[in-house]
Amino acid sequence: MLDVALVGGSSPMRELRALIARVAPLRIPVLIEGATGTGKELAAALVHRDSGRTGNFVAFNVCALGESMFEDALFGHVKGAYTGAVSESLGFLREANGGTVFFDEISGLALPLQAKLLRAIETGVFRPIGAARDAMSEFRTVAATNEELRELVAEGRFRDDLMHRLSGITIRMPTLAERVDDIPELVRHFVRRIAGQEMSVASRAVVILQETPWPGNVRELRQVVEASVAFAHRELDVAAVELALAHRSSRTEARVVVGHAERRELITVLERTSGDTGRAAELLGVHRATVYRRMKRHGIDVPSGARRRGAVGYTGAAK
Repeated sequence: MLDVALVGGSSPMRELRALIARVAPLRIPVLIEGATGTGKELAAALVHRDSGRTGNFVAFNVCALGESMFEDALFGHVKGAYTGAVSESLGFLREANGGTVFFDEISGLALPLQAKLLRAIETGVFRPIGAARDAMSEFRTVAATNEELRELVAEGRFRDDLMHRLSGITIRMPTLAERVDDIPELVRHFVRRIAGQEMSVASRAVVILQETPWPGNVRELRQVVEASVAFAHRELDVAAVELALAHRSSRTEARVVVGHAERRELITVLERTSGDTGRAAELLGVHRATVYRRMKRHGIDVPSGARRRGAVGYTGAAK
């Protein structure tokens, strides 16, 4: 089961958790709206976790692949379908059979692909590349957008029928500005995940973070906390926070600091799970593919066959 939680006891977060609890057991599709960094994928994972569905939660950023790769990733292919197709690929829809497919950044899907997605969502039937017959999958659809789909429909950039098919129930994610009271709890949560119980948090440092505007919402707050932890010693103090905030405007150096903190967190979680990337993904609240991308980015080895076994070999040494 996914080990995820929406952190915060503010009124907007209590209302959000209550809505997810009511929506999750239903079979209707869910559309999650919210600004960048508000935690839409986490909300989608919670919808799946509380749905009672026994299949996988499969997250798919529709903008991550070009149009030529979209159908392959979604519908899969048969062995020999094209040069390089040395084995069968189920595709995300069949991987999510009995579970949930999360379509992130759905507003960025090209119009020609929207029609193909609509048919698959409506019928659960689709044709893998190179296959002689259709395949089927029973999945629940959750989609996320940081743009208003109705406006895109009015501009001719999004299909009206697909919008209605995706938005059985709409969940709106609050911005961090709407839940400033949650920042102390969020800061402590991020510090625990990065540094465990070894690092304390100074109250004045938290006040500074509460007084800071966060256009990037929770994601931006987390990045600054990660950088602050990298700058801190035994306590996340005012000096560490101010240094992290100062480097927020220096993109190159900030990426280095945040990347160091992300690598440290990933290694800690992999050690805790004995290299089980599936369990690591659950603890981090992300899809397993995200764990693999981070491992590759930080030079943490993924041996051959790790995807099938769910376990990896890795080293904490700097590359």
